[in-house]
Amino acid sequence: MMVANALNIFDVSKLRLTKRDWQRAIVAGWAFGLLLTIGLTAMTAWRCVGICLPELAVNAGLSLAVGIFGIGPIAAYGGQR
Repeated sequence: MMVANALNIFDVSKLRLTKRDWQRAIVAGWAFGLLLTIGLTAMTAWRCVGICLPELAVNAGLSLAVGIFGIGPIAAYGGQR
């Protein structure tokens, strides 16, 4: 019963993103992915005393995808009041 009451109060119109919200999502996701890629590359270089380019490419692709699709929505909706 409480879930139904919560859904009645929920305002769906606040879920519409503006152009600025999309930009915030992309920039935040990109920054997260870049920092994660740098961190993973540094950790690998420290452990293996070298950088493996195929591993760097895979890490970069996955980190950017996680950043944009995982952190991006949080950043986009976090700016709304």
